[in-house]
Amino acid sequence: MRCCYLFLSIAVLGACRTYAECPGENDLPDLARDMTADLLPPIPKCAAAKGLSGDPLTCVDFSTATIAALTNDGWNFLNAVPDCWEIANSRLQIKNFGGFASSCGFTTKALSPADYQKYASFTLSIVHRVHVDNQQQQVQIMLGGDNQDNRLLTWMTGKQPRSQWTQTVLKSDLPSMSLGSFQPLFKITSGVGTGALYQGWQIESIAILGNP
Repeated sequence: MRCCYLFLSIAVLGACRTYAECPGENDLPDLARDMTADLLPPIPKCAAAKGLSGDPLTCVDFSTATIAALTNDGWNFLNAVPDCWEIANSRLQIKNFGGFASSCGFTTKALSPADYQKYASFTLSIVHRVHVDNQQQQVQIMLGGDNQDNRLLTWMTGKQPRSQWTQTVLKSDLPSMSLGSFQPLFKITSGVGTGALYQGWQIESIAILGNP
């Protein structure tokens, strides 16, 4: 690190035209730190964007979100059972999952036309935990509508640990129903209530990133 400061100090002093323009000796370490900080990559806006390249277009940590605020921002909570979603303990999840025996879904807000045109592909990333009955319950992520035959990105069931799931889709490969937008649909289905045996689908963070 000392050699870096020395290099930056020499560069700064070499650029000075007069003594009055040059920083004092005590100012050089702070100046070097400031210049180094400008070269560092930006801090991810949310947990789901951590470790990923691309520009965050949608980036939400549910520890700092509310259903009402998300709805006002263009998210759509599509509920077969009214008000089945809640944010509890910093996670988006089904209310009273032990008694849940239906289907519930939500979509993120649609990308703006300008963002959709700007990028060649989009990365969807979520930080979540799946803890459901593999015989009676499943979670699905789809694009452009509720159609598992033609729009399915992935589906999961059983008990899966907390993890970050990501998938990148070229704009040219998006289903025709999605042309002009990129708006994932998240859906959970349960055939029977399972009591306290399972905790359901617990989502901590969601990000959509645009890639050139």
